[in-house]
Order: sequence, then C-alpha cells, then structure tokens
Amino acid sequence: MTSRLIFFVLSICSLQSAFCQNKGRNVKGTTARIAQNQSDPTRKVFNLNTNWAFFRGDVKGAESLKFNDDKWFSVAVPHSMRLEKKHNGGAQIYQGVGWYRRYFKVDQWASRKRITLNFEGVQKNCEVFLNGEKVATHYGGYLGFVVDITAVVKFDRTNVLALRVVNTNDPLTPPGKELDRLDFNYYGGIYRDVSLIITNKLYISDPLEANKIAGGGLFITYPKVQKEKAEINIKTHLVNGIGISDSVTLVSSIRDRNEKEVARSVTKGLVKAEMEFDQNLVVLQPKLWHPDHPYQYHVVSQVYKGKKLSDEKITLMGIRSIAFRSPEGKSDGFYMNGEKLYLRGANRHQNYQFIGDAAANSMQYRDAMQLKKGGFNAVRAAHYPQSPAFLDACDKIGLLVIECEPGWQLFNKDSVFIKRTYQQVREMIRRDRNRPSVFLWETSLNESPTPDSWAKEVVRIAHEEMPNNQMFTADDFFAKGRKYYDVSYKVINEDGTDPNPEMPSLTREWGDTWMADPQKENGLRASRMYTAKGLLAQCVLRQNALNGTMLEEEGGYWDHAKLDANKRIGGYFLWSYNDYTRGSDVITAFSGVVDIDRYEKFGYYQLQAMQDARNPVYGPMVFIASYNSRPDLDSTITVFSNCDQVKLYRNNQLIGDMTRKDNAVTAPFVAAKGGSPYYTFKTSGYEPGELKAEGIMDGKVVAKSVVKTPGKPDHLEIEIADWGIKPVADGSDMIPVYIKVCDKDGTVITNTKALQSFKINLQVTGEGALIGAAIPRIEAAVQYTEGGIGYGIIQTSEKAGNIIITAGSSGLKSASTTMSTIPYAGRFLQDGIHAKWKFEKETEDSSVLPTDAVDVLPPPIKVTPEMIREPLGGLPTKIENLIDDNLSTIWMPGKNQLPTELVINLGDSYTLKGSRIIWGKDSDWYTYSIALSTNGINWQNVITNKKVSGQEYKPLSYNYENVRQIKITISEVQPEKSKVAIKDLQFYGVKTNEKR
Repeated sequence: MTSRLIFFVLSICSLQSAFCQNKGRNVKGTTARIAQNQSDPTRKVFNLNTNWAFFRGDVKGAESLKFNDDKWFSVAVPHSMRLEKKHNGGAQIYQGVGWYRRYFKVDQWASRKRITLNFEGVQKNCEVFLNGEKVATHYGGYLGFVVDITAVVKFDRTNVLALRVVNTNDPLTPPGKELDRLDFNYYGGIYRDVSLIITNKLYISDPLEANKIAGGGLFITYPKVQKEKAEINIKTHLVNGIGISDSVTLVSSIRDRNEKEVARSVTKGLVKAEMEFDQNLVVLQPKLWHPDHPYQYHVVSQVYKGKKLSDEKITLMGIRSIAFRSPEGKSDGFYMNGEKLYLRGANRHQNYQFIGDAAANSMQYRDAMQLKKGGFNAVRAAHYPQSPAFLDACDKIGLLVIECEPGWQLFNKDSVFIKRTYQQVREMIRRDRNRPSVFLWETSLNESPTPDSWAKEVVRIAHEEMPNNQMFTADDFFAKGRKYYDVSYKVINEDGTDPNPEMPSLTREWGDTWMADPQKENGLRASRMYTAKGLLAQCVLRQNALNGTMLEEEGGYWDHAKLDANKRIGGYFLWSYNDYTRGSDVITAFSGVVDIDRYEKFGYYQLQAMQDARNPVYGPMVFIASYNSRPDLDSTITVFSNCDQVKLYRNNQLIGDMTRKDNAVTAPFVAAKGGSPYYTFKTSGYEPGELKAEGIMDGKVVAKSVVKTPGKPDHLEIEIADWGIKPVADGSDMIPVYIKVCDKDGTVITNTKALQSFKINLQVTGEGALIGAAIPRIEAAVQYTEGGIGYGIIQTSEKAGNIIITAGSSGLKSASTTMSTIPYAGRFLQDGIHAKWKFEKETEDSSVLPTDAVDVLPPPIKVTPEMIREPLGGLPTKIENLIDDNLSTIWMPGKNQLPTELVINLGDSYTLKGSRIIWGKDSDWYTYSIALSTNGINWQNVITNKKVSGQEYKPLSYNYENVRQIKITISEVQPEKSKVAIKDLQFYGVKTNEKR
C-alpha cells in the first residue's frame, strides 16, 4: 500500500463519522435540503436537476411551447455549456449562447399554493421563460435567484421551462473582465442545482427573493456568547399572499443534533401582507462552533394560521463569536469564542477537469474535506461566492470562510456595473449571513483600482445588511478606501515595518509567482506532468516564505507581511488549493497543492504538517517527499511530519533520526507558530529500493510513510476517490476516479523525465456514465496520464445499482472495479411529455467559436544597458535587470518619483512591430505611455496613459517605420505607496535596411 493510499484510508476512517452523519441532511447540498423536508406536508421541494434538453448556440423561438427540440441533447444539471479539455487556458473555452428546456407537470392540488423556481447558479446572464412567457432576467453567475411562477404554471398538463444562457463578455456584470484578460475562466451554463418549491401562501420568505435590507427569510444573530449561556436573536420574515389579514403564530425551536429542544419561542401576530417576527432565545451551556469542533444546532421554524400548520423550515446554525482584537483590544490576531486561533487557509477556485465549474454537491464536499485534512482550517472563496453545497460542508466540518464579492482587476465606472456590485454584496450577505463558517466579507473587487467613494458605500452597505459586531469587511491595506474597512490584507511596509499596528491584518494570498515557469522546475508552480524536482522546489520556496523571507528569489514577497514571522498577523491564505486554468494564459496555473483533478502534490503534505499532531482533528502525520527514482535528487530526502521525532530508513537501514525540537532551527518562525519545518536527511548516496519514514510521539510509532522505487510498468489500478461519500442515484451525482499505471508491486510509475505519459482507454457501464466519453476532443475516454495517473468523472443514473469501470492500456494488464450507488431519498418532479433526446455528443461543428488571428512578432531587438537612459537623479540602479530576460530580477528607478521616464536609443533605424512590458508586481496598477521618434526630437504617441494591471504582460502589436528612439513614461502606480517596478522589457522589430 502506497503512502498516499495509507493517508487516504486514514482520512476516511477519521473523517467519515464526523462528515457523513445525518446523511440525509448535508451530504448532497440541495438534494439534502430536499430530503430534510420530506415528512413536512407544508413545504415540498422537488429536484429539477434531470431531464433537461440542451442546445449550444442561439435559436429563435426556443422559448415557445411548440418549438421542436427533438434534435437537442439530454443533459443533467449541474451542466457546463461545453465540456473542456484539462488544460484549457488562453480563452479556449466556449463563450456564447446556450438554450435549456425542461418539461414538467404539477398536480392540480398545487393550484391553491405558491410555486417558485430556485436557481443556485447560472453563468453568466440568463432569461427565464415558462410556457413561452418571460418570467425573469438575471445578471451574474455566482449568486442564485428565485422566480415566482405561481401565475404562469399550468396544472395537470405539460409545462415548458426554457432558459437562454449567455456567457459572452459583459463589462457591466461583475467581475466584468473579458475572458482573455481574466485570471480564471467563466464556464457557462446552469452549473448549480435547480429546484421547484411549493408552499402555502402564508410562508417564510427566501432572503434573495424578499430583497429586504437585513431581512428576508431567517436572520440569526448572537448578541452575547459565553460558555455558560448564549443569547440568540432570530428575525423571521413571513409573507401572507392570501390577501386578507390572518392571525399567525410563529414557533421557533432550537434543537441539538439529537433533536433535543434547547430553546423555544412562540410569537403571535396579525399578518396582512408581510411581517417580521423578532424573537430572543437563550441556550444554556451551548456547544460553541469552532473549526476543531464545528457543532451545529438547527432551528425549526413553524408558522401556524390559527391552529393549522402553514409552513415549516429547518435552518442550520452554529453558535460562536468572532473578533479581530484581543479581549484587551489589541490587534494581534484572530479570536474565536474569546480564544486566539491562527488561520492557516488556502484559496480555492471552483473549477474541475472536464466539467469546469459544473460540479455536483458531493464534489464540493470532497473539496472541503480534502482542504480540512490537508492542514487547513480556513478557505478564501476566491474570487466570488461559491456553491451553497461547498459552504454547507465548511459549516459542517469546520472550515472558516472568507466570502468574496465577484471581482478581479477591473473597476467599471458605468453606473450599471456599480449598481450590480452593490446588489451582489447585499445578496451574498443575505444568502450566507447565518453560516458559522463565514467570518470575513471581502466587499472589494479583488486587486481593482476602486475609488474611495465606492469603498465607503460598499462597506456601509455590508454593515447595513448585517448590523451587529460580527460583520467584518476586508480589502488591501494600500487600497484607496482602506480607512473604511474593518480588516486589511498585507499591513506592512516594503522595509518590513508595520504601518498601522492598530489595523487587524491577514495575508490573503502568498506562495505563488504569477510568471513562474513550471517547465523549469525551480519555482512556485509545479506539476506532476514534469518530475519530483519541481514539486520539491515549490515546497522549499514556500517554507522560505512562511518563515518570513521578503525576497522574490527565495519564494516570498514584501507584501506577504512575513507570514509566520509576523507576530500579530491573524493568519494566511495560500495561493492556491487547486491548480486552475485561466482565460488570460494558455499555461495552466500550477500553483495548487493539488492538481485540477485534486490529486495531491508534495506541497499538500507540507501544509498538513503545519497542524498540531495532538489535535485529534488533524492528528499525527509523516510523508516522504520523494519517488526514490532519481539519483540526482534522491540522495537527499525530504520528509514532512508534525510528530515529535522522525526516523528514516532506506532498505531497512536507519539513515537518519531527528526530533521536531532540533529541526525547528531550520525555520524558527514556522516552528514558533506551531508548524513543523520539513526534515532534510542527507544520505551517503542514492540507492533504489524502499524508503520508510516513521513518525514518533511519546516513544511510539504513530504514523508511517513508505515509498518504493518504481519498477517496470505492469498493470493499471483504479482508485475510486469518493472520500467516504456514497454516490447517490439521482441522475446528477458525480464520483471521481484515478487510473494509475503501476509496477507489479502496485507502485505508481512516476515521471523521471518531463511529460512522460501512457495512453489509457477508460470505459464505464452499468448505472452510471463517464462524463465526456463521447467527446474525443476532451480526452476523457481515451486519455494520456500525467505522472502515471489518469482521471475520470462518473455521473450516476437515476437507478440505484452497480457501476463498472474498466481501464486498459497497450502492453499493460487492464483493471476493472465496481462501485454501487444508493437510492435517492428526495423528490423528483413529474416529467412532462417531450421528445426522446440523445445523450450529448459533439461533432465537428460550430462548438468552437472563432478566435482572432494572432500576430506573429519578429524576434526581440537586442538592447544593451548603454542604450537606455534612466531618470536623472537618485541612486544608481541595475538597469541590466530590464533586459536580462530573467523574471526573478527587477528594475526600480533610483529616485521614487512620478512621472518616471525611460528612453531607449536603438542606434539603427527599425520597423517596430510591438512591445512587451512585464511589470514588477501582479496586483499593482500602472499607467504608462509609449512614444516613438525618428530623431529624438519629434515624438509620436503609440500608447497614451494606458492603465493596466501587473498581470497584463502579453505583447502589444503595432507597426511603425524608421524608429530610432523609444520613450516610456510611467505616470501613476496604484495602490498607494506602490512603486515603479519592471521585471523585463522587450521590443520587437527588424532593421529598416533588412526589411523585406
């Protein structure tokens, strides 16, 4: 059994009882929320995820009842408008229009009820039609919406629900950035759950539909939380759609996990149209929510009209208090329930291989579980509100969450954009304000040059929506509106001093360099498609950063705020948990501690070792960061462990024995914060065979890791990566699987050279299907391994039973395994009469939108330091850093003043075809101009006051003849206190006398 599999088994054993209890309530997100109300006759929730027809493209009249969709494809939600290959960066994903149609029937008994459609996420903008009538338009892909269809639905006959979904660039809908300039991808489609809810006309509202400031639905707050007693306030918004006043009784009961009532309040009132009930309850000896013991109570809200139950709703809650100051008022960290808690978090993007963002709720749960077991106690939901199912898991298993408004390096001054940013802040707070996991609200547009007035208003809105002392907003410290926010990121000066000791501080991103080249295997981005060298280098640089380095060449940066070396910082969030693809770059961002397919890299175990071995939530661990297959690497062995002592054996011979205490000197700030620096064991020389590490606590071996040198490829093995969550036969659940190329002993054949690969054929039969099997373009059924590992996602059918998975590869023994699905416990909506659609299959048609032709630029002009004239005055600089084609070096002017001007004298006359500036810092904003001259006297502007972020590094194309001089003027750098900084500068052209 490999060390990874040992870890996997231990993970399931330790987590399964905590994560999978109350199976009907939480494991399947909306499916679970459906199941929790099955005994309640007053509120019926129907699953609307299956039996959709889909067409990629725009069609006139597709909303009509009579429209002929018999050539459309049959799909299930969550759904992406086009499945994509694994490495799909560079704006290769589908951007366009997609149509969805769903036929359903509603029984006559519901004709006196209220009927709504609940969409958890449609990317990006959509129009909703029912029976040919438009019933809603929605903008934005990251928050859900509710549509009242009571007046439009027809009973005992087929209804047709149609959605026109548009995923093209929209500068007015946050984040608003064009895909080809964006650091992640917009995957279009109905990519989160859809349900139909039937209630009586006297009901508890939905906060997104109610659209009330600090209201709608249930709003649960905790005015006073102590170990002995917790005071709880519940505001419940009731709506009476009957048209006459009714005498109403609201019974709110707080119950523990065993359904024992611990508090109760009964309030009566006369409700004409709507009314908010305000109730105060007390829970004695409360079990407080904390990442180490995430205890959840639930509120049972019962609405009576007279003596008849009209509505019932169950809402999960966690009793806790948070603060960013100590009881004495010092801004020296983060406090939960009065006790300091150091936050070790990671940033998470919601995308997956093949399916983009369209992942089932169980996949969301697995991510949360993997984060938790990986040593993290917090997650930043970068850069948008994420799935309710993911947040359900964070509530349940104990992951604190930074909730982020949709935004990334763009601010649009248009009033429509601004209005939508404000509304989305309101909606994300209304959706998630009751969650114990959400502790910080990033009411800012990530790394965007927002004006002071915008920041002031958005913070005011956040506090208006959550008017208590548990609302904390955050933005970067050097942003213009910093004085309005409650918490700042990156509170540090470039020289390491603290600019404001009174401002609570976190580091929102660290551990990545945006221009790192994974092929070189020497930076902060690493992939198993290369070799162990890169995976190790990533870990070395990240420990340097954790231990406080501010030097880029060592893996840090000054605005990381020194991480563990910062005495008062509240914590950090690694960039990133998972690899992801970007619209702006064809190269995948290999910054994760796990792959896009969620297979763990070495860095995953490095961060796992940051948690206390005696904390039962995490426990002791040891991991050998080696494949023992490369003599040039494996004479020195790196081991991660949080145990008191580590012993390393090679072929049963002890080669090293170190204590955690003695090893602490290698990274003292990491150790002082409770983490465990990696162990380095130097051996006398490389030997193939077996490496074994033992983690020892109190003199006993409590953890082991074994690595064997891979032999010759022999066979395939299949790992079902379900993390203990049983797949459900609901027609939309998903289960990930890994296919491994192994030697005869079961050791994975890892890479010793970059891009080694095996061709694999994957087949799924029975009560499930391989997603993308009929689409050769994405390489799901026929694929190539990375580091000896392939991947697939299986979708369940609506019938419980066995799913058979078979994998084969030329020259290797094939593998086959079977898993079973369990019956679905929720309600499906009755299907309407429609054509029999085929399963989705791609042809060589218009699926891929045309892209603009890319200009081919000539080689860069050779520029020497003597050709560059710097700004006058100031200290000497390393001008050669501008032109050394080395992104680890940087040029800064010797005098910090604006504007800053560089003049390049090319000497000869050139036909200039383009230029490229690689800026010094990815999250800064630079305003610059470029002018050209034939004589150094008369200048012609090519670029005038262009404002760009530091991540806009692609070459610009133009065509100017007889150019001898180039002048670059940098007139502004944002945010405040940022400085002019350039990593590299290139100009493309040919000498005039060489032009053909």
